[in-house]
Amino acid sequence: MKKAFRLNVFSLGTALATTVLLLSQAGAQTPPEPGLLPGIELTNLSHSTPKQFAAFPLVAVNRGNPNLVAVAWRLYNAPTNSGALEKDRQSDCHVSISKDGGKNFTHPNLLAYFQTKKEGDDPHFWGCNAPWVNLATDGTIYVGGSLFSGVTGMASDPRQGRAGVSVSTDGGASWSKMAYGITIANFAPGVKGLGGGMTLIDTPFDGANGVVDPITGTFYSTVGGWVSASSDKGKSFSPVYSTGGGTLTAAFGVAATAHIVNDTTTFPGAQCPCLAFGQSTDKGQTWKHTLVAEKDQFNPTGTVRYPVTAADPAHRGHFAIAVYAPDHQSVKVYYTADDGKNWKVAAPKPGPATVPVANVNMTSPGYTSDGHLLVTWRAFNNMGAFNTFVAMMEGDSFGPTVKVSAERSAYPVAITLGNYLGDFSTWVQGNDSAAFVAFPYAPGGAVLDVYLAKVPLSLLK
Repeated sequence: MKKAFRLNVFSLGTALATTVLLLSQAGAQTPPEPGLLPGIELTNLSHSTPKQFAAFPLVAVNRGNPNLVAVAWRLYNAPTNSGALEKDRQSDCHVSISKDGGKNFTHPNLLAYFQTKKEGDDPHFWGCNAPWVNLATDGTIYVGGSLFSGVTGMASDPRQGRAGVSVSTDGGASWSKMAYGITIANFAPGVKGLGGGMTLIDTPFDGANGVVDPITGTFYSTVGGWVSASSDKGKSFSPVYSTGGGTLTAAFGVAATAHIVNDTTTFPGAQCPCLAFGQSTDKGQTWKHTLVAEKDQFNPTGTVRYPVTAADPAHRGHFAIAVYAPDHQSVKVYYTADDGKNWKVAAPKPGPATVPVANVNMTSPGYTSDGHLLVTWRAFNNMGAFNTFVAMMEGDSFGPTVKVSAERSAYPVAITLGNYLGDFSTWVQGNDSAAFVAFPYAPGGAVLDVYLAKVPLSLLK
């Protein structure tokens, strides 16, 4: 799916280059879009330049301390050449940390902690992609990403990578040495690496993530369909198990994923591709998969490899999965209150009539600390520009759809000239008073930065 999205973005070509002009012309002919609702706070976390850009943000809220909020994001040079050598390619992973509920942030660059020198059979890992952050209830901060080595045929080290994690137990003042949760040497019997291989080059690393169970404190290192667990803050990890694929979440001792099933044997009689929900109660060792939705009930395409699922930190057995409607012009959320035995579905209300929508993308669900279901997404118009939205569920229906971008955003031309955008999803979590949405934002189409929107929950009811 990532490759398809990349082609879609760059096939816009000159249309993106003239987006700003077209938008200004359109604005003279149609009613203006609404701005931000009073009370929404937007914070620029990256402050990049026309020669660099920030993207790939992920937001986390501490479930025990509503004032601790963090956003992981990556800084690139523009245009980005994914085949460039170390000296020519910027691949920095940052985390922005707030201890006052999103009013003020520090922004440490963690690449110094992530980079590793050649050691044994492991090459020199100098680049970071797919950054993530997660917060344990006790205040422990987990940050990581996909580390990678040199370019095949152009460096002394073979092309490979690792899913890494660095840990801070003092609020970000210091960080542990990067640890690898997913390694070939730690694969459980019968579990295979990329393409079924079992050499170091077969180690999965692209699209890494890290999840901490807010109830048990178990930390999970994940990459695609592989997971390993740690009960000692990343000092040691369980064997690497197969999940069946999916973006992992966890709460109350249950790890869960959502993924697309294309075969005809997993759910006999079902019309697939199907949306499936997987859960494990033994830290990823074994999985139970249940059917959520069948073909024609949702659209399985999108910019992320798997549908994103979220676990309710306040109510045991509550999970949600965000997907797209069949026409890809709106989002819908499947949710369960009984560990996936039964599922309901709800769709957010339409956005403002003056905001054009050709298709929606980059959706994900999240929860507030007291258990309200949130969903965020981006609505694109025909010229490639987009707005970002959020909504919250009350009972079995959503409240108002709220725009968190003050104006439409267009990818700057300098970014589209490269071969990698690195912008695949939008993330949301909330404390007991506000929802936090992290998203790339380029007002005027000039510079792409990572922004955090703080939306009072009162606006979403």
